[in-house]
Amino acid sequence: MLSNKLKHAALASVLVIGAVQQATAQDIVGVRASGMAGAFVAVADDASGVYWNPAGLATGAYASFVLGYGGAESLPEPAILGGGAARRTARMVALSAPPAGFAYYRQDVYTAGPWEPVVAGVPGREEVRRSVHAVRASTYGATALQSLGQYIVVGTTLKLVRLQAVSGTTAAANAQDALDAAAGLSATDSDTKGDLDVGVMMAVAHVRLGLVARNLRTPTFQLGPEGSLPVELERQFQVGGAWGSGWPGKSRVVLAFNADLTDRVAIDGERRDMAAGVETWWRAQRLGLRAGVRRSMTGESRQVLAAGASAGLTAGMFLEGHVARGSPDDRSWSVGARFTF
Repeated sequence: MLSNKLKHAALASVLVIGAVQQATAQDIVGVRASGMAGAFVAVADDASGVYWNPAGLATGAYASFVLGYGGAESLPEPAILGGGAARRTARMVALSAPPAGFAYYRQDVYTAGPWEPVVAGVPGREEVRRSVHAVRASTYGATALQSLGQYIVVGTTLKLVRLQAVSGTTAAANAQDALDAAAGLSATDSDTKGDLDVGVMMAVAHVRLGLVARNLRTPTFQLGPEGSLPVELERQFQVGGAWGSGWPGKSRVVLAFNADLTDRVAIDGERRDMAAGVETWWRAQRLGLRAGVRRSMTGESRQVLAAGASAGLTAGMFLEGHVARGSPDDRSWSVGARFTF
């Protein structure tokens, strides 16, 4: 019985650590970026660049304001009596007025483990349970820009990150119900640390090259009872390139790619993603359409296809959304508004 408790505690630790990494690394932040499957490091020309690549703010409008909310789910097959499941949500409020930018974004991850017996032997329905976990990451970021010559800009985002984590159990047979139980958990375990992101953008005529490094201080959060579950945020590096038909200025067509330079922990295992996306504008920049594809270069490809759109209510106000679908049953969506001046 003691070995089972240790096994369950170890599994909970793995799931919580994976959820923490997912909550601070997954890219459903920013509606435009999500619609291009995350191929945004070398674009990053609206206020969401505080997250994607702070140096990109220098290539955008004089001022930008972004609101966004989105979610993603990965469900087992079958959903009843199946394996583990995960749900993510993200919200963002960001403002940029180069040479500065500010953002608040929160990423929540809810996980449900597979059904497991409470006691040894053949379980009845009342003798089985799922472990459920909730991790909430709230980040406040402030960005400053510095030009290095005519073509290169460096952006630095100082971050204050607060992590909350809680675990529990549920007898829910359906994965959706189990995730709802995880979302209902009240997190009382939290820790707050400072961190640092740095981005570089080189823009020459129609071409941009971007590099972003996240979590440079590799902060360690003391979670669990009396700090028994220390979680370190690993450094992440992404590189990207983009071509815009109208750069510098407004571009009717943008082609972009991204590549992770480091592996990262996710709910479905380690990932090192590569993404490609396109954005095109019509009707005098009032209608924007975008699409992208992302796949992991580590382990199984876990390909994701994404599409999104922007509708201009006025010359500088847009309503935006995206949907994405992956394999085996990984899907995401987001909606938001963007204002440019």
